[in-house]
Amino acid sequence: MKVITIGGATRDIFLSYEGSDVMSITKKNMIATYMLFESGDKIEIDDLIYQTGGGATNAAVSFKRLGFDVSCFCKTGTDQASASILEALKTEGINTDFIHQSPTYKTGTSFIINSKKGERTIFAYRGANGFLDLNDVPFDHIKACDQLYITSLSNNSAKLLPDITSFAKKNNIPIAINPGTSQLIQGTDTLKESLKSIDILILNSSEARTFMVALIEHDQRYRKALESRSHHNPCGINMADRQAYLLSNPLTHTDIYFSIRKFFTEALGMGPQIVVITNGCNGVYVATKEEILFHPSMSITVVNSVGAGDAFGSCFVASLRLGNSIETALRYGIINSASVLSTLGAKPGLLTQEQLSEKMKALPQDLLQRFSQQK
Repeated sequence: MKVITIGGATRDIFLSYEGSDVMSITKKNMIATYMLFESGDKIEIDDLIYQTGGGATNAAVSFKRLGFDVSCFCKTGTDQASASILEALKTEGINTDFIHQSPTYKTGTSFIINSKKGERTIFAYRGANGFLDLNDVPFDHIKACDQLYITSLSNNSAKLLPDITSFAKKNNIPIAINPGTSQLIQGTDTLKESLKSIDILILNSSEARTFMVALIEHDQRYRKALESRSHHNPCGINMADRQAYLLSNPLTHTDIYFSIRKFFTEALGMGPQIVVITNGCNGVYVATKEEILFHPSMSITVVNSVGAGDAFGSCFVASLRLGNSIETALRYGIINSASVLSTLGAKPGLLTQEQLSEKMKALPQDLLQRFSQQK
C-alpha cells in the first residue's frame, strides 16, 4: 500500500543537560508553565544530540515501519542538514525522489531544550519548509498512491493545501491531515476550504483551541456554535487522570469557553469523517458523527515529547488503512506515541506492527470509554 507524507523536514538538535527550572503561574482560566533561565547566565550543557525531525519525515518513518511503501514530499536546503535527512530516510527504505533541495533557503532546524519535568521548549527555524511551490507537487505520484498524510505546512507552503486536497479528492485518494499552528492561525480560510476534501483531521487540544479562536475571528457566527455554557475553571484538574474531562470542562481563551463537543460537530460538518483531539497526558478523543471515543494515556516516564503527535496520528491512520477498527487504531496510536515519549527524539521509538501487537497484549482493554455525540 502506497503512502505519501507531505509537510516539514528538520534537523533536530537536542541540548542535553539536567533541565531548566519550571515556574507555574495561575491565570484567570488556566495554569501557565514557564521554563526559567537567569538573565546573563551561561548555561553549561552535557551534549548536543543530532537527529532528524519534521512532520513529513516522522510520519514517513512511522508508516514505513508499519509495512507501507512510503514516499516523502518536502523541501530542504542543500546543506549538511539536508544530507543527514536524506540519508536517514533512505536507510529506512523511504523514497526521497520528491524531496526538493533549495539552493536559496537553509534546511529547517529545531533547537530543543528540556525542563526538569521532561517538558520541552523548541526554537524552530522553518527555513526551506515554508517555500514549497505548486510546481514541486508530485501530482502524478499522488494520483497513484493509496493514502495521503499531510502534516504542518508553514508560510507559503500552506497555500498549496487546497490544490493538493482537491486533486486527491477528485482521484478518490483518502486524506488525513495534522495541520500546524501557522495553518490554523494564518490560513484558516484555506484549511476550512480544504476540509471538505479531507477524511481525517487530527489536532492536539492547543491546536483545536487555536483553530476555534481563528474561526471566530474570521466569522463571529462560529462563536455561538463553539462556545460552552460552562464557565468552569479548569485550574487544578489533574490531567493525568483517566476521565474524559474535556467533554465536561471547556477549553479556554481569554473570556471565551469552548466546547469540544460543539467543535466536533462543527468540524465533522465541514467534511471529515473522523476528528481527533489529543490531550497530552490526559488521553485522546476520537469523534465520528455517531459517537466520541476516549482513551486515557499510558502511565510512562516521559523522556521527551518531540514527535509524539506524529507517532500517534500516523499510526492511527495506518491502522485504519490496514483494516483495523477505530477502537484498535486508537489503542495502537496510544501505544506508538507512548513509545516515542519514552525515548529521545521523534523516530527511535516508532514501532513495527509486530511490536505494536505485542504491546497491545499488555494494554487493559477496559480503558476505552464511549460517549454519545448528543448530550
